[in-house]
Amino acid sequence: MKSRMLVLLLGLVLIAGAWPDGDRPVIRPDKGEAYTAGHLIVTLAPGMRGVVNLGQEGETALFGIPALDEICRHWKVDDITALWRSPTVPPEAERLNCDLQYVIQFPAEQNIFPVKTELEARPEVLDVCRNAWLPLDEVPDDPRYQGQWHFPPLGAPYAWGIAKGDSTVINLVIDDGLDWTHPDIEANLWVCPLEDINGNGRFDPLPYPDGDLDGVDQSGSGYADDVIGYDFVSGDADPRPNGSDTHGTHCWGIVNAVTNNSVGIAGATWNTRSVAVRAGGGGGVSLYAAISAIYWGTNHPQFDLWAISMSFGGNSPFQPMRDACQYAWDIGCVLYGSAGNDGSEVIRYPACYDGVENTAATSSGDMKASWSNYGTWVDISAPGDGILSTVNRQTGSEYQTMSGTSMSAPLAAGVAAWMKSLDPTLTNHACTALMHAAADSMPDPLYAQGKLGAGRVSMANVVLPRFHCNLTMTDWRWNDAGGNSNGRPDPGETAALIVTYANSAGWQDATNVTATLSSPVGGIEILKNTAGFPNIPAGASGNCSADSFVVRIPANVPPQMMKFMLTVSADPSPAYPDTQFIVQSGDPRVLLVDDDLGRDYEKWYIAACDTNGILHDHWDVQARGAAPGYSDLADYPVVIWWTGDDSTTTLQPADRSALAQYLDAGRKLILSGQNIAEQLQGESFLRDYLRAEFADGSTGKPFLPGVSSCPIVRGDTMVAGGGGGAGNGRSLDGVRAVNGGAGSAYYQDYGDPDVFAMIRYKETDGQALVFFAVPFEALNHSTARYLQKWTLLRRIFEWMGEAVPGVADEAGELPRLEDKRPYALRVTPSPVTGRAWVEFTAPVTGRVELRVYGLTGRLHSTTEQTVSFGERSRVEFDATGLAAGTYLLQLHTPAGAYAQRATVVR
Repeated sequence: MKSRMLVLLLGLVLIAGAWPDGDRPVIRPDKGEAYTAGHLIVTLAPGMRGVVNLGQEGETALFGIPALDEICRHWKVDDITALWRSPTVPPEAERLNCDLQYVIQFPAEQNIFPVKTELEARPEVLDVCRNAWLPLDEVPDDPRYQGQWHFPPLGAPYAWGIAKGDSTVINLVIDDGLDWTHPDIEANLWVCPLEDINGNGRFDPLPYPDGDLDGVDQSGSGYADDVIGYDFVSGDADPRPNGSDTHGTHCWGIVNAVTNNSVGIAGATWNTRSVAVRAGGGGGVSLYAAISAIYWGTNHPQFDLWAISMSFGGNSPFQPMRDACQYAWDIGCVLYGSAGNDGSEVIRYPACYDGVENTAATSSGDMKASWSNYGTWVDISAPGDGILSTVNRQTGSEYQTMSGTSMSAPLAAGVAAWMKSLDPTLTNHACTALMHAAADSMPDPLYAQGKLGAGRVSMANVVLPRFHCNLTMTDWRWNDAGGNSNGRPDPGETAALIVTYANSAGWQDATNVTATLSSPVGGIEILKNTAGFPNIPAGASGNCSADSFVVRIPANVPPQMMKFMLTVSADPSPAYPDTQFIVQSGDPRVLLVDDDLGRDYEKWYIAACDTNGILHDHWDVQARGAAPGYSDLADYPVVIWWTGDDSTTTLQPADRSALAQYLDAGRKLILSGQNIAEQLQGESFLRDYLRAEFADGSTGKPFLPGVSSCPIVRGDTMVAGGGGGAGNGRSLDGVRAVNGGAGSAYYQDYGDPDVFAMIRYKETDGQALVFFAVPFEALNHSTARYLQKWTLLRRIFEWMGEAVPGVADEAGELPRLEDKRPYALRVTPSPVTGRAWVEFTAPVTGRVELRVYGLTGRLHSTTEQTVSFGERSRVEFDATGLAAGTYLLQLHTPAGAYAQRATVVR
């Protein structure tokens, strides 16, 4: 326990007892939230305003209201403490009855529910609830994790280059206390000058005259000696945590850690200030203490509170806390609550109260953290996985990583505080609207379903509109009038691409708009890779119909989903210049016949095709009520047919007849099923078309070494079991190759080398067959030592003579858009004629290196420079010795690499 000084609460006339006992046992029922023993929060009816006269009768605390005083005597109430301490009650508080909330205390061993029932029956009482003990929303993580990965995705370095916070903006983190003497914390504490008795600009928790504790409320806040804040659990002015409690110190550092001080870490707000409170401990927060902290912060006469962070919660709503949050919102504060860490779609409070921004957690890549709650009630998302921040030094460390929505809520609150410092006129309504509008979209499917709020919070997007236009591709269409006029670029066609860009309202007008088209798809030709657009004012759109792109797709390019990238340039430069999109080219040549009696094995076949970029159509026999006939199959050069676990209706006579006609027509079949051979033994179709003879209905040998001479398997081993497959390889047929067929894979340790699991057959006229006597979907791909399903499928297609879309190498792949942040590098002037500056906001203090590459990968030059974290910096780019063309500029820093292209002209 921290050492505490006796604080004389002089002048606090509303208190009947000394202070509610914050160290009482916490009752943890099987259902519902935990609560403090012997405490109830009572809200009196509006008619009691002006009637209450708190007093003491021996050991009994009284309201001064006869009916309630009888209840107090009966249940031995020994303390009544008002949650509202301000001497004035504004209309917003009176409307919500905030000034009529009290916590009453009676013996800890007394069951609270009879007391609660008796109070609720009185007309003088409006509401009664437990003093809930709400758990902190934290998931412990690896303390050795180094680095604050969460700031670059927010564009914080760029944003700090525009504004570094304002010390007049005050925020409040309601938690389990703060190690306020931490070297990366103390300088950003708000200090009340009226309570700082010795006038040294810091809190000295010693009796006056050596320190600031004189037991007098000089500030008029209702609390004595609140120099930097207050401990609402123990009732004194020192908000340090007990023992090893460190959650609050961690959350506080996320918002407020002193930045640019050559010590430790950075906080989101840079220069704003925070007050320090303690409202809980031991993994939870007291409802009474949290409400008191809100009222203290919102009514303090010496500062104007702006942002409140609450990283705790439960599933039950409590009216007094709802009223406190509503009051804070009504007077102009922004509030952020953690969504919870159950990994489920559940409502939690206080995050779901009106006026509170419900904050979910993200991990790297802007995906929802696996343990974060989600739902349509989430308002915003913020990084919360592996967040490095300050911790209570009683734990033996100064910094540690933690994970949880507990980390996301203070980060979002910190961004809101930074936004207020950028624009002091910002209202809470305008702040939340702007934060939502500026949020980055997320690739997580839950975002598209509206269950992660407005997206992942961004700082850079708040300020980018001041300096950039925001051109977003809203439409594109292909003009293939010289081909089949189906509105897409098919093999054998030349097509024009017409793109429409919209410029977001509130951003800068875009002039001199041009765009460049590129693609990693091998074989295609971009005959015209640039296009011009009209000027696009903010809020307007424009297209390149007068100067379109032109693309030719050679006839030998296989059907596929083609990737393209557009890079737009304009004056001023677009914030997000790159757009990737995908377009279908050609009709599918492959039909997937899903004949597995309604099982979901199709996902393994679809995944194998998609991994290879193979276009396909899907025929679900169960859904359609019939298998495809020959006329249906004939439209596709390749059919992949599987029967899954079917052991009774495998390949009916009509199916065999259709497949026989299909193969006779010189087509290509891939057939898979673990009971096909056993069911068809003796049938001519098995021998004449599948080139197989039944040998064993259950070999019991899952390992399938490939025949070394097989051009498909090439001696590699497959395994029909284990991870990475459907797990249904329970009846593995053994077959012999007959009638020209050849074995491709056999059963390890089976004993008969002529019994196979896979047979191939091909004729010169185009007919080709691969027959799996095992379920293809069961093949394991969890480890690299086994042949992967998609690799096997690609080899089958190549052996059959089917063109497969090319797999682009690393150099040909389109860059990930999340690695091309618009605020990372800026080249001025652009294009470059001789010398230019590469400008950026330094993500570190120390050495950075600018590397200049040609598009072939050749390194042309390197330049080193020392920078200071958060400052706007620049490195010279000397292009005088470079030929005209496009170059890649990479800035390498300990915090990561940033890239931008530059065009050199002569």
